Amino acid sequence: MNELLRRRLSIVLGLVLMVGGVVTCNELKSSKAETERSTPASQARMVRTLVAQNGPVQLSIPVTGRLRAMDRMVITAEVGGTVLRTGKDFREGVSFAEGEVLFRIDNGEVRAQLSAQQSGFIRTLVQLVPDLRIDLPDVASKWDSYLKSIPVEGQLPDFPKLVSEQERNYLAGRGVLDQYYGIRALYERLGKYTITAPFDGVVVGAGIEAGTIVTPGTRLGEFIAPGSLELETAIGAGELAFVKVGDTLRLASNEVPGTFKGRIIRVGENIDIGTQTVKLFVQVNGQGMRDGQYLTGSIQAGSVSEAVSVPRSALLEDASLYTVKDSMLVKQPVEVTHQGVEQAVVRGLVNGQVVVTDRLSGAHEGMRVAPMMP
Repeated sequence: MNELLRRRLSIVLGLVLMVGGVVTCNELKSSKAETERSTPASQARMVRTLVAQNGPVQLSIPVTGRLRAMDRMVITAEVGGTVLRTGKDFREGVSFAEGEVLFRIDNGEVRAQLSAQQSGFIRTLVQLVPDLRIDLPDVASKWDSYLKSIPVEGQLPDFPKLVSEQERNYLAGRGVLDQYYGIRALYERLGKYTITAPFDGVVVGAGIEAGTIVTPGTRLGEFIAPGSLELETAIGAGELAFVKVGDTLRLASNEVPGTFKGRIIRVGENIDIGTQTVKLFVQVNGQGMRDGQYLTGSIQAGSVSEAVSVPRSALLEDASLYTVKDSMLVKQPVEVTHQGVEQAVVRGLVNGQVVVTDRLSGAHEGMRVAPMMP
């Protein structure tokens, strides 16, 4: 009885194993077939695309940049000494009118030298005039009058006009010319100890204060005229044909409401090797504008009819684009009518064509792709 039961169990177990094996085999075959069916789709590369729609394309050249004062001066010491206190401190944000004193540097030593040399010059003339009455009587009275006009302390009068070569040589031989021009040079040097505002403006950088000892070449600060501003920006070399000096544009800032008028005042001559752009300088007028402020805007440069705007990065070297047909890449030759920094305007596409906008590495015609519509 037990033997019979064991045989039956063996038969049942064998049947179960056979059925299980068949089912497992079928499952594996089904899974393999499913994998084979799904493989082509999994190999398709996702790409960004747009659908071509021909029409008029407005050529708008975007510009961005920071404002910079057109009238800007770095104040540098031409002489050495101690900075003295003036009626108004030279500090950032302080305004000065044209001609108002920005700095005074102690000039006591130079003033003493000037007084000594001017005194020596007077002594030379005192000795000269009696000799002139004998040697050059025609000009003696002129030099006597000049001697009397020289103040003990004060600006040296202009040198009398020399009427003859003989007079010039006579004075040069007595050292009169050397002394005179030496004194004038000291007056010029003395003027450098007082620095005045070159125009109405405001301090935007201050590097010293009263009591500071400076040397020639020391940077004292920076001074600008805040009402005269320009924007430095750049456009693509291919866009130069659409702009010229005198063109106007509208600009905006995130910090100040409204828009501002700008006018192109200069166009750079050099093309940047790395970016292939050319600098533009735009004069900007508007209330609330400040040096260093960031602005954005655009230059309207006409339009192109029956064209499509595409990312410039999508253009291939042979003036073609990749399009998608039946989930595969196909090259489409185009006519490039305009190239900006970011966008290009092309002709030659058919309405409804799916254009790849990504720059694809290793792409080739016939490569399977999965387009992502915008």
